[in-house]
Parts: sequence; structure tokens; C-alpha cells
Amino acid sequence: MADRDVEKNVPVSQFVDTLRRLADAFEAGESFRVQVQNTRFTVPADAEIVIEHEVDDGAHEFALELQWSSND
Repeated sequence: MADRDVEKNVPVSQFVDTLRRLADAFEAGESFRVQVQNTRFTVPADAEIVIEHEVDDGAHEFALELQWSSND
């Protein structure tokens, strides 16, 4: 698979729905299926969870990241 770096702005309702589905899947110890910009993929239940906060010239970024390695 080619390298990919995509950011997508979404409405609050879609963000909340995705976050709820993700939380429910992780609490149940299950993987999570999601689609971003026409690419569907699975986040494994054992993905590493990273909380990030960056400040650059007064601009703040807060990110919740899920990291894992693919087997393909």
C-alpha cells in the first residue's frame, strides 16, 4: 500500500458518532472499521493510543492518534 497522509474536516455530529463507535469497540476489545476519504480500513483492538498536544506560534493542535503496523 502506498504511503498516505490525509486530514479531513468533519461536522461535530460525525466526529461524535465516530468517537462513540471507536470507544464502544475498544471497550469490547474489538477492532474498528472506518472509512476516510474513500479508503476503508480496520483499526485493530490492540492499536497503540497516543494523545498529542502541539503548540506552534500560539496555534494549538490536540490529536488523538491510533498507531499500529499493517501485515501487508
